[in-house]
Amino acid sequence: MCGIVGYINKDKKAAESQNIRRMTDVMIHRGPDSGDIYLNENLALGHRRLSILDLSAGGNQPFISECNQYVLVFNGEIFNFKEFYPQLEGGGIRFKTSSDTEVLMHLLIREGESVLSKLNGFFAFAFFNKKKGEILIGRDRFGVKPLFIYNDEEKFVFASEPKAIFEYPVKKGINDEVLSELFFYRYVVGENTVFSGIKRLLPGHTLVLDLDGEVKSRRRWFHLGEEAQKHPTINHPNEWYESTFHQSIQYRMISDVAVGTLLSGGLDSSSVLFSQYHQGFKGISSWNIGFSNYEFDEKNQARALSKEYGFDFNTFEFVSSELMDLTKSAIYFSDEPLTHLQDGHLLGLAQKAKEKVTVLLSGEGADEVFGGYVRYKVHDNRLRYNLLKYIKYMPSGLSKNPRIEKLKKYLGVENEDFQLMTNANEIFLKDLESLGIVFSNILPEYRVKTLEEAKKYFPNNRLRQLLYLEQHTHLQTLNDRNDRTSMGASIECRDPFLDPNLVVGACSLPDSAFSTKGKGKKLIFDTIGQKLPEYITNHPKIGLSVPWYKYFIENEEFRTSLEELPDSPLFKIGLFEALDIHKLVSDFKKNPQENYGLVRQLFFYSLWYDVQFKNSLVTA
Repeated sequence: MCGIVGYINKDKKAAESQNIRRMTDVMIHRGPDSGDIYLNENLALGHRRLSILDLSAGGNQPFISECNQYVLVFNGEIFNFKEFYPQLEGGGIRFKTSSDTEVLMHLLIREGESVLSKLNGFFAFAFFNKKKGEILIGRDRFGVKPLFIYNDEEKFVFASEPKAIFEYPVKKGINDEVLSELFFYRYVVGENTVFSGIKRLLPGHTLVLDLDGEVKSRRRWFHLGEEAQKHPTINHPNEWYESTFHQSIQYRMISDVAVGTLLSGGLDSSSVLFSQYHQGFKGISSWNIGFSNYEFDEKNQARALSKEYGFDFNTFEFVSSELMDLTKSAIYFSDEPLTHLQDGHLLGLAQKAKEKVTVLLSGEGADEVFGGYVRYKVHDNRLRYNLLKYIKYMPSGLSKNPRIEKLKKYLGVENEDFQLMTNANEIFLKDLESLGIVFSNILPEYRVKTLEEAKKYFPNNRLRQLLYLEQHTHLQTLNDRNDRTSMGASIECRDPFLDPNLVVGACSLPDSAFSTKGKGKKLIFDTIGQKLPEYITNHPKIGLSVPWYKYFIENEEFRTSLEELPDSPLFKIGLFEALDIHKLVSDFKKNPQENYGLVRQLFFYSLWYDVQFKNSLVTA
């Protein structure tokens, strides 16, 4: 895994080494092992390398063909790269390295972007064809590897992280048009970002540019809905899942450096560890975040499983006094506001793991692919009626539970499409309207279009529509988080559950494979789950939950930050102006359950503004 950058000066001004080196150097965390640049008239390409496959200098980038007519900068891994050796060697290719980069180079020379559908891996790349005077840039199917773009009349700039684009330099500003989406959903998806002028290249897309910096073509090379339609029916789901999952683990264990596993102690990460054990992989270390608060802690299960399989177990508890610096660092590496509660903890864990490993496997994606979240149950048509009836007649004392209150509000949303879109929300429209906030746009085009696709490919099936929607929205934020928190510590994070064979195949499974009698991820429970100890499978699902409300109460630095929230310049613009933040903070201090989600969100936004626009974090 690495970091890539590049630009084209549209005025034909010669590319300069100074700015492309600044752009690469600001991402040294993504590639501390080597870095270099390539200049060709008004084009510049740069690369930072984290050596994982073929540790020799031969794998360094920019990777230039022997004929000097092709140049590649590439971030990610092609796990099935060795499977192309017979074809390429049969065509006269003599390999100089044992890297997947060289394989990708030759495949792009021979087949162009059509070869992307044959690749199993995650990637973002730029490929310069000097003969044609074209640059092809592309991104993997599910957006595991990031790629950002800035395009104006003078220049076309791209990079793995926005901070590198700002080093071109590009002026950093807030994109006011997405604040409603950011505030309501907690994150911005699709092409837009929170920075003005900065766009994402969407997952599964390519762009072809000429040396004038003009976009000649834009193509969606991977479409999950269309691939799902073409996939043959899976007649034996259990057998299919086990063999495909073990193959995914086998691919993601390909490495010339030490590999570890993020182990929460839940079903998904435990399944990863089981497969590694089952396939005879040795020397695996497992990495866990512990909590003194038993409500969130699963380290005992994780420790027991690691011991049972003979793996090296490592657990770390991050106390609240450490978390301000970790959270600021996570914001720096993320660039955009934090969506999830665990970013600082995961960054801290990755920093600890870096002492032993350079690759970590994760259980991320299992819930979104195989229907694991409790909130998905509401959309199982077989359960929905009973759930509504149960909540309606629930005793008033029980109904005051914050989770039940959230569910009641969610089920009270009358528009079913809107209900699907807000499935992951913690804050609801009525709550915000009661605080005087008026949104300009809470139905962003990308979300609406994605839901329309979901309804087209999975008609009359709310659960499958929701999974499709979340795979294109919520899952993208998890991919971003895993990339930034791992790369912030110079570690590559791999997600076996996002193997394309698993994700596309899952779309062809019967509904019964996802849940039965209210139990999510049934397929995983019925296969790998049957081979895991009961202390894993019988333990209630927790997920990586973090007690932020306690940090706000117990830690002086966090309490001070809450007191200073009303003074943040961010809350003097746009929709934030209507908020009485003094009252929100005061009510929260009296009752931590009062508007906890909203206060926490405002805290993250304020901290993000300080890091990004007030330079409160000094980095090496």
